[in-house]
Amino acid sequence: MSRAPILFAVLAVASVAHGKRRPEVEAPPPVGWYSQAPDKKDPGWLGACYFPPMWADLALSERRAARQTALEAMKSQWLGQRDDGVSFSSSSVETLEMTLLGDPERIEEVTTRNAGFCHPVMASGADAEAWGYWLDGLPAQLRVGECRKPMDYTLVQYLRLDVGWQEEIPMCAGDRVDIQASVNDQYRTSPEGPWINADGDPERPVTDPVLPCNYEGCFHGQLVGLFVAEGGVSTVFHIGTTTSFEAPSTGSLSFGINDDSWDDNQWSSQGVVTDHTAVTVSPSD
Repeated sequence: MSRAPILFAVLAVASVAHGKRRPEVEAPPPVGWYSQAPDKKDPGWLGACYFPPMWADLALSERRAARQTALEAMKSQWLGQRDDGVSFSSSSVETLEMTLLGDPERIEEVTTRNAGFCHPVMASGADAEAWGYWLDGLPAQLRVGECRKPMDYTLVQYLRLDVGWQEEIPMCAGDRVDIQASVNDQYRTSPEGPWINADGDPERPVTDPVLPCNYEGCFHGQLVGLFVAEGGVSTVFHIGTTTSFEAPSTGSLSFGINDDSWDDNQWSSQGVVTDHTAVTVSPSD
């Protein structure tokens, strides 16, 4: 008898006697396309799911390349190109792709969530309806709080006396603007009222809740601003002939005069020359 089998037997006995077992090494998570093969106990998966790499372990250049690879892989499945029974709206896939290409870092988050939807479909034959609903609504979810139109230009517009709020100037959270109105142009808000400029009538401070601006510093006929946040919350503030404003969130800025009726408002005229208040909105320095 050779010594090798005897040595193996002795080591085995010693190992059992001392209760020592080799620790099981946990298999690393799958990366790329993966499906469970069938065996005697498990019929296997119906198809494969794409599993992302450990993003934090990748260098920046590798990470960028892996994002593109992951997006192309997921897109092939979403469009029904893998013959695994999965196929979603091509328009939804296109919209999502454009959204992700505009913010590639979000691909990392999406790959993880996508694998979570794919797994029950492929592993146990679950319906893909929830997966499709998630895909359809994902572009809107990813754009929440996103601002594509920062206030980075100067707008000059004449004030109108015959309407309420005018303009809807897009602003991003944190955008700060200077708002100025021409000082010498005058108007009045009633046939017998005084001629005023954008500072309003200093003799008529407003507390009447009927008017848009009705707290300290607000005057009748004054130029006032309205900011409507993306979620619908609105804020009214007094402008006068000059002020600065910082957007608290993504939304839109409008302006108008502090009045509740517009059919009796009129501009001051001198011969053939009629006043018109110019309102300038520009980024703060």
